[in-house]
Amino acid sequence: FSILFITFFLLKEKRLVNQFIYLITPEHKHSNINNVLKNTKHLLSRYFIGIIVQITGVTFIVSTGLSLLNIQNAILIGFLAGIINVIPYVGPIIGGLIGILIGISSNLHLEFYSAILPLSGKIFLVFACMQLIDNFVFQPLIFSKSVKAHPLEIFLIILSAGTLWGITGMIVAIPFYTLFRVIAKEFLSEFKMIEQLTKNL
Repeated sequence: FSILFITFFLLKEKRLVNQFIYLITPEHKHSNINNVLKNTKHLLSRYFIGIIVQITGVTFIVSTGLSLLNIQNAILIGFLAGIINVIPYVGPIIGGLIGILIGISSNLHLEFYSAILPLSGKIFLVFACMQLIDNFVFQPLIFSKSVKAHPLEIFLIILSAGTLWGITGMIVAIPFYTLFRVIAKEFLSEFKMIEQLTKNL
């Protein structure tokens, strides 16, 4: 309830956060803060639009593949796979397992070795194809190009966040890293490492 209440007012009073940040910042730094807010909004908007495109793409691929196999609830399975796929690296595995379980559970009347086992293999193949397309098309475009970071950078950040904070860390890693890079560019640009990390921003 508290989160919903705070979120409602933050969305309603769009300038409230900006005004608070300006209040606690020295006046000579306001131009830097303005750049941080503008660049963060731009990069994160690109990232979240990319995530929606990724979810839509994964949903379409999985739903189409399962529909061709005459699996019941193909669109639902595809949508769940798309949502869970937002979790980097672990999400596709979870989505694939859920897809196979739902696919099998709706066909329990069939004979196991001659029907259910081959069907499980076909569902797995659909998810494997989706994963290849996601890895080689969607993720490089979304994670790298949307936040203007190198794919290896993104991989290491997600891996580190996952090790420290689990699945939650993996989900929030890229937005927080993007925010860090934007702030660092404005306030720590004299350091060589920061200059290298933020040169594409």
